[in-house]
Amino acid sequence: MKRTKISFDLAQLPRAIRAHCSNAAIYDSSCSEGAKTLLVQGTNITGSAYLKISAKGSLERECHMTRFLNGHQVAPEVVAYETDAEHDYLLMEAVAGEDGVSGVHLENPTLLAIAFGEHLRMLHSLPVDNCPYTHRTAEMIGAVKDKNSQLPFITQLQKVAVDDVIIHGDYCLPNIMMDHYAFTGFIDLGHGGIGDRHYDLYWGMWTLNYNLKTDRYHDVFLNAYGSADVDRERLVHFARLVALTEGSS
Repeated sequence: MKRTKISFDLAQLPRAIRAHCSNAAIYDSSCSEGAKTLLVQGTNITGSAYLKISAKGSLERECHMTRFLNGHQVAPEVVAYETDAEHDYLLMEAVAGEDGVSGVHLENPTLLAIAFGEHLRMLHSLPVDNCPYTHRTAEMIGAVKDKNSQLPFITQLQKVAVDDVIIHGDYCLPNIMMDHYAFTGFIDLGHGGIGDRHYDLYWGMWTLNYNLKTDRYHDVFLNAYGSADVDRERLVHFARLVALTEGSS
């Protein structure tokens, strides 16, 4: 992860957030234009923490999903969540290890693909009870249904999709933390909920292709996940849904 030490005016933060960051060293670790991510190290923080700052209302879902999955010990603890007139502020304990695109993990693509599949299977095996967000496929379809004419395809997807597992919602290599391939935590959970496993499987295949510059590890990933539970037709359907979703954003 990118880490650049910066000077940051803590006075612009809500008081509850500021109290945890007093006298801390602040590093810019942002990786998207839509949100600022700061690494907070030092006084009043147990170890290290990450502070996300984004548009008002945009981090609420991530807060709730992170808290839910922290209860299953697979996500960081939420230290504080605050909102003001313009922004959301989400402070979370840092997860040990390095993300899936760190050099140590890219050194052995086969081991990476195996671990990536096994860790996704673990996520999909968690109990869905009390998950704060259900019917993720319906939400995704709703986001594009009124903006596209692909109604026959959407109708077919509604017939075959099964929302029965906890999905990450953005299952890409930067969003899993590991210690030499051993799982330490999932991060960036703002698109998670109860959904169809094939949505995560599609993104898992996509990120392996994107980050490794080849699709040769797709089967390694799917076999590690459990190929008996992979429906190739549903993978195609979700690939089309993603294409529609990206096109409507």
